[in-house]
Amino acid sequence: MKKTLIRLLAGIILGTGSLAAGAATMNITASFTPSVSKPENNTFTNTTPQSGYCAVWGCASNSYSISTNLTLKSNGSPILVSDTDPRDHVYFKLPARTPVTITNSSDGTESIAYISFTNLSVRMYNISNPTSGWSGGSFSYPVGGCSYMNNSYAGSNRYQWVWKIKNPASPAACYKKRLTDYYSVSNAYMDEISVGYTLETPNPLKLTAGVYTGSIEYTVGPGSDIDFGNKWDVSSSTLKVNFTLSVNHELKLSTTADNQQVALQPCASGKVCTAEEGAANWERWMITRATPELTGRSNFSLSSSGTFTVYLQCEQQSGSDCALKSDNTPSQTVPVQSLLTLPRGIVDSSTGSGVSKRRLAAGRDLTKNVFVTKSFGENQAGSIDFLVSRKDVDTMLETRPDTYRGAITVIFDPKIY
Repeated sequence: MKKTLIRLLAGIILGTGSLAAGAATMNITASFTPSVSKPENNTFTNTTPQSGYCAVWGCASNSYSISTNLTLKSNGSPILVSDTDPRDHVYFKLPARTPVTITNSSDGTESIAYISFTNLSVRMYNISNPTSGWSGGSFSYPVGGCSYMNNSYAGSNRYQWVWKIKNPASPAACYKKRLTDYYSVSNAYMDEISVGYTLETPNPLKLTAGVYTGSIEYTVGPGSDIDFGNKWDVSSSTLKVNFTLSVNHELKLSTTADNQQVALQPCASGKVCTAEEGAANWERWMITRATPELTGRSNFSLSSSGTFTVYLQCEQQSGSDCALKSDNTPSQTVPVQSLLTLPRGIVDSSTGSGVSKRRLAAGRDLTKNVFVTKSFGENQAGSIDFLVSRKDVDTMLETRPDTYRGAITVIFDPKIY
């Protein structure tokens, strides 16, 4: 039997994206790149430059803060002890956990991320006696939906603090109420308003490669998404949060020249035989006339993260299989099955089962043979087995002496949309 050619191809498509800017904006970035040292890593790395209180005072590992670029100025109305509503004092209420749609700029696929605000930091000027005369004591100790986070900084006419939000999923208002009318705050203002946050992202191993962008626009003002109460004018009526999440998958396949030329040999069912074994099996067939299968194998090494599909392109085709064509005239074709085995850690996207001798089909079809990487692996062993059934071998033997040949291209495709 002559050799059957197999060409193994792999590719990956990455995209680019851009962020829009507004009057008051926060830009949040994160990225995912597979790591051999952490093959089961399925989380994004926050790449947002630190700003706000973490940039000034430092924060624990995996803690982030970002400036809101908002400022507040007293609207001139006095803050009085007789004001019973906390909204008429120093008051902050941040949005609840918010979903944001992120879209791959390359292929248009969408997913959902969530942002929650965990901390709040503010610097306040022209406030007399900030360490007393307020509910709860100094500004280190808020009332309501926040709690003490760390020691704050006090100056002669200013105060800077960081509060922890007790319930980031659904924050309650945080505030400080005046306990005396002796001190004036009618000309006070606030800046360096920054927030800590957590970003809940989809599993990047299940996302297509590319750059995902999205945005949220919060309203700012009394009764709005971000509420600073009744006594303060804010520098912008909106705060836009822009997101850029980069997914850098790897799909790399390598093989040798020997594995790109496959000679099908007569062999017992489920076995792959060497050329020497194949010659002996042909001699045995001459005696027993017990038709063997024809089998062969192409080995490859695969580095993979993310999701991909595998399918065939055929020089000749028979049904959903590729085919071998005889050299004789008139010629005939017989189907050859292509059976895929993938490394451990790569599973069927629908069933979650491992992939062993999965029959491939000609043509791209996203309803089957779509695989997902559970843990990143580099240069892991896989194979493609080729099989001509006994029935079709009988057909081939009818035209002997003859030679059957064909080219099969096996495509590993990360584009699953």
